Amino acid sequence: MAVLLAQAQVREPAQGQTDTKNKSLEQQEKEVAIYPNPNNGVFTISFAQLNTQQVELRILNVIGNEVYQEVISRPDIHTTKTVDLTRLAKGLYYVKIEADGYSSVRRVVVK
Repeated sequence: MAVLLAQAQVREPAQGQTDTKNKSLEQQEKEVAIYPNPNNGVFTISFAQLNTQQVELRILNVIGNEVYQEVISRPDIHTTKTVDLTRLAKGLYYVKIEADGYSSVRRVVVK
């Protein structure tokens, strides 16, 4: 099983939100995993301890068109989501995950 780890960026929290600056980048990287990668179009996205009421999950193709979008309300401490892109062309896709004070873009390869 391969786990993809890529860049994460921290946005400034809005007023009243907790400050994620205190978390190290390594801790934030461990919060999101995508596996298997590469895959045949079916893969799992796992995220933990984002401490938010809502997580927005978007998948973009290589030219930036949104091919999948879902808002997950009140995610558990550890949430997994299986995504099926078998109806789409093989290639590189970007998984964008946004939550309060957290934004991450990961690459996933569909073979």
